[in-house]
Amino acid sequence: MNSLRNLMIILVLLSTGCAAVVVGGAAAVGTYTYKAGELIKTYNGNLDQTFEATKAGCTSLGLPVLEPQKDLSRASVKTKDGERDVWINLKAQSSTTTVVSIRVGYFGDEIVARRIHDAIQAKF
Repeated sequence: MNSLRNLMIILVLLSTGCAAVVVGGAAAVGTYTYKAGELIKTYNGNLDQTFEATKAGCTSLGLPVLEPQKDLSRASVKTKDGERDVWINLKAQSSTTTVVSIRVGYFGDEIVARRIHDAIQAKF
């Protein structure tokens, strides 16, 4: 009887979306989202760590670090992949997480953006 009650509670939570929010929030760090030409990922690192990893990741791929900028809650790096401009934007989400979005060219290139994200992650 107890297991039936627990199953019913789980089904109610799933049908109302509450469980999806809890599960989605726990899994948000480390997953990619591709939206409007930008590949977005949340990193387990503060803004300073993620900014340094971003610059090091670009360098490891042979991408020039152009126009690096950083303030208290945001940072950005512009680079080039061949003839295409690449914009990397960082935003502090908390004191321990940073959201990084990468756009390759004006229309986006998910494969190249993923390669850059992988290089950033490797520098942590």
